[in-house]
Amino acid sequence: MVKPKKERPVRRRSITISLYLTTWVLLTLLAPLWLVAGVIIGAIRRRSFVTLRLLIFAWVFFGIAIVALVRLAVAFVFLRGRPDELQARLFRLQQWWSSAILRVVGRLLKLDVRIDDPEAALPGPTIVLMRHASILDTLLPSVYVQRPTQWRVRYILKQELLFDPCLDIVGNALPNYFVDRSGDRGRELEGIRALVEDLGDEGVLIYPEGTRFSAEKLVRARKRVRKQSPELALAAEALTHVLPPRTGGVLTLLDALPDVDCAIVAHRGLEGLQNVKDVLSGSVIGSKVRGKVWRVPRSEIPTPNEERIRWLYEQWSRVDAFVKDAEAG
Repeated sequence: MVKPKKERPVRRRSITISLYLTTWVLLTLLAPLWLVAGVIIGAIRRRSFVTLRLLIFAWVFFGIAIVALVRLAVAFVFLRGRPDELQARLFRLQQWWSSAILRVVGRLLKLDVRIDDPEAALPGPTIVLMRHASILDTLLPSVYVQRPTQWRVRYILKQELLFDPCLDIVGNALPNYFVDRSGDRGRELEGIRALVEDLGDEGVLIYPEGTRFSAEKLVRARKRVRKQSPELALAAEALTHVLPPRTGGVLTLLDALPDVDCAIVAHRGLEGLQNVKDVLSGSVIGSKVRGKVWRVPRSEIPTPNEERIRWLYEQWSRVDAFVKDAEAG
């Protein structure tokens, strides 16, 4: 995936916005061709017309992005000089964008989504630790936790997501942090620490695995743990449906927020949306997406880093068990 640089945002956004607009215009002009092609391919492959569904989603996705960019421009023009109102507008726009995309995906792919106990993340402040398995699971907290309660959450996201102009503009205007996963570790951890200053009653969300789950990545992650932290090798080997958690960001948050509870978000059912190849297989259509949120009081989280890491692995073992049980069910 392309990793845009954090510097020179005007140049970066001029490129990405142009790409999004051009793509939507081309998809619109060529709609008669790809609609027919999608029907023909669907009839031949007999995979629930997944190619057609994917093309329709692409057209709608870029259309939603363009609408969001227009609304962003209006907000910045008319609310300049009123930072509190601007942040509130951007927060609502973030929720609308997430909900619109997830709603379209759900209908096109016939997803059955149920998240149990989302209210466990509240009240804030809360550190939210979430499993990462799909290009779309980033939308779940916004839609099922934030939107019903208007709770604000700060996100720790990978720098590659700056390629999306909506995430780029809103993500940088609101308090979030885009991590350079191949950059200077100390600098990035300081960026995470700075993000949660004056957190108030808000939440901060991080993906401890650091990347989307796959069987290949699990093999590589186990090798990394055996080499860097052999005392955790057995715990890493026991995980079969999630990646061993990376500890740097989580430990930084626990240090910076010594009195804050944690909420763990486990989910299963979006694994078929890891990339375009997975979607084209058609296996995701009709998937049951199941999630669960549970809260761990800060009094139950140890203080020494070695014990905290063990605690984190225990929580991730619970996430792993949830995924296996949901898969079996």
